[in-house]
Amino acid sequence: MFRNLRLHQCRGSAVVETAVMAPLLLAMMLGMTEMGSAFLIRQTMTNAAREGARVASLPGSTLTDVQTAVANTMSGASLQPSTYTVNSNINSLTPNDTEVWVDVTLPFNRATFTGSMFGGGSFNLHSRAAMRLEGSATSAGSQGVTP
Repeated sequence: MFRNLRLHQCRGSAVVETAVMAPLLLAMMLGMTEMGSAFLIRQTMTNAAREGARVASLPGSTLTDVQTAVANTMSGASLQPSTYTVNSNINSLTPNDTEVWVDVTLPFNRATFTGSMFGGGSFNLHSRAAMRLEGSATSAGSQGVTP
């Protein structure tokens, strides 16, 4: 008689333990998915900034060329140009400049599934890449070529 009573009480405790732990495990899995997605998009942004800087380092490049190169790379993550910003110093280069940089900025809430539900709109993901200009005096000198 006592054995049946004890077995019946154990069944109820398993249901309670599951009810308590299931939301916690679900929240952890959702958090890992969110962060994984954000890291994937951050890596895509880094690649896009590098590709934009590579294009910007070529002689005769314009900001439109840089934006197109970044857009082509960002489209791999299904991000439209309206969701991120591209900045570069390509329009303000002087003949003495030897380096060009490209910035790509994306609001964090655009990189996650939950958006700004958990405060994701309060900061940005940012990536910057810099490259030496092709044909600059420093790059020609470093290759052993005299200008």
